[in-house]
Amino acid sequence: MSDAAGLFLLSVVNWLHLAATVTWIGAMVTNMAVLMPAARETLEPPVMGRLFGAFMKRFRTLVYICIITLFVTGAVMMVLNRHYLGPLDFGNLWTRLLLVKHILIIVMVVMVVYAFEVLAPKVGRVAAAGPSPELARLQKFQMRVGGAGLVIALVVLLLTATITAVSALA
Repeated sequence: MSDAAGLFLLSVVNWLHLAATVTWIGAMVTNMAVLMPAARETLEPPVMGRLFGAFMKRFRTLVYICIITLFVTGAVMMVLNRHYLGPLDFGNLWTRLLLVKHILIIVMVVMVVYAFEVLAPKVGRVAAAGPSPELARLQKFQMRVGGAGLVIALVVLLLTATITAVSALA
């Protein structure tokens, strides 16, 4: 492959990786900082439950597409990076930081699957019955899970920035 073709391929892969990252984390920020608080202030619990049921159905698909895109593009970028030493070889700072990043991403993915496949349907069912202490408890827990996911996502971004700096300087 020519240098120009390699540059083009890596640029497209990197762009897709960045687009998936921005989409997923941007949607998390919008959901946590804007949508959920606004819905709580203005909607009755049954209406809010229906809104979030419809929202989560669409959001879930988007996030799962982002996760698949990140996995595929990340694997390509990792293998093409000059600091990559091979599977299970963590002999330099770049690979050790990447390992920590990947562990955090796995935690995020597990949290996302739990939030979409277990927690959101349960909140929707409880919300349909109207206000209750259980609904308040579940919604509070849902916010904690979302907040924890967002914090992990921001740490992943910091690790990504550090890995990029190590790659450029080392």
